[in-house]
Amino acid sequence: MELSCVGIGAGPSNLSLACQLHEQVGKGAVFLDRQVDFRWHPGSAFDSSELQVSHFKDLVTLVNPRSAYTFVNFLHENGRLYHFLNAQFEAVLRVEFEQYLNWVFRRNPLVRGGETVREIRFDGEFRVRTDKAVLGARDVVVGIGKQAQIPPQFQGWTGRNLFHSSVLLRIHPEVRKKHVCVVGGGQSGAEVMLHLIGLPKERRPASITWVSQRENYLPLDNSPFTNELFMPCFSDRFAAMSESQRKLLLRRFVLASDGISESTLRAIYQALYRHAFFEPNRSDITLRPGCTVSHCINAGAGHRLTLQHGMVEVEEVTADIVILATGYENAIPDFLEPIAHRLEHIDNELAIREGFSVSWDGPRDRRIFVQNASLGQRGLADPNLSLLAWRARRILDSLLGRAPCANPEHPGFISHTSIESWPAPVAEEMGSGI
Repeated sequence: MELSCVGIGAGPSNLSLACQLHEQVGKGAVFLDRQVDFRWHPGSAFDSSELQVSHFKDLVTLVNPRSAYTFVNFLHENGRLYHFLNAQFEAVLRVEFEQYLNWVFRRNPLVRGGETVREIRFDGEFRVRTDKAVLGARDVVVGIGKQAQIPPQFQGWTGRNLFHSSVLLRIHPEVRKKHVCVVGGGQSGAEVMLHLIGLPKERRPASITWVSQRENYLPLDNSPFTNELFMPCFSDRFAAMSESQRKLLLRRFVLASDGISESTLRAIYQALYRHAFFEPNRSDITLRPGCTVSHCINAGAGHRLTLQHGMVEVEEVTADIVILATGYENAIPDFLEPIAHRLEHIDNELAIREGFSVSWDGPRDRRIFVQNASLGQRGLADPNLSLLAWRARRILDSLLGRAPCANPEHPGFISHTSIESWPAPVAEEMGSGI
């Protein structure tokens, strides 16, 4: 079967492209996903989790608010639009947004679930081998997301009592009367902490230690001028910067994408307040900001972690269960292995051109596009939902061989001078909240 485009993965990024391609072209492409039903980070989707962005930043609204695939149309077709308005949520619940994504996954005829891609080869055309067929394609679009990041000091120790937060709800560890350590001070670590504190008394851990390398548990910077970093015009401006400029900006504005929502911080503080003053049988809860885990070794059924502040070792923590909320990283998927040596890299990312196609040694009219894999080249918005629809539109323009659609938006209120002229940041080494 010959196609103009095969998409690998049908997560939010490729779903956005599938929606736009279906409404503009209607055929000639297929998007494959190993899941039969759409699940969005099922291992860490707590009932209380909320989106950190507006519901307008769905799969299509910001490029085509008239689309049948908008979140508002999902609410309308499911008879809950008035109820949603009356509920006055401060933010959309992740469980509801997952329902929306699954609704799109099921109704888009270009999406095919339950089919795993095994390898991609190139012989003048791309040959995509799945566990069911071999598909030929002019172009491929990889949108499978990132893999869990396990810092070096924890590698070799992962298992049922030391694991990444992305699999917490799949493992369902028995934490009752156990000593638990949460490593990571970003949104994921905060949601894990809130989950543990919120367990019924009879299921709660004996102790919880929350470790973050940041000096405090810091809020997401969701202010209006910072949010100009999440506009299409800034993505192109960022791509045109020098490598040193891009790295400096990512360090300075890390909290624009990697802070904790104020509602989550408030919920944790209120839970700690209730726990400290109203409950007679309390867990021992210890917060350790400003610390890194320098070493991890096995200690019986659990692990012993050495916490370090600066160059000084401050304490050791022995935990029955260690939960790593340490973020995600890029990795070349196994199915690209046959052509991996032909792809160019910049640091830990595949090098991309203006239209999000990978620089490689093959024909320029045969392309491999990647989504959600270019933070270092495209900025903080790349792994975020904010530019999801715009990026998919840029890729669609390339697939159709047309110039990028004109953006009707005002270019932004901030006039950016050279970032290299900025004064040095007060704390450049803020890191990832680990």
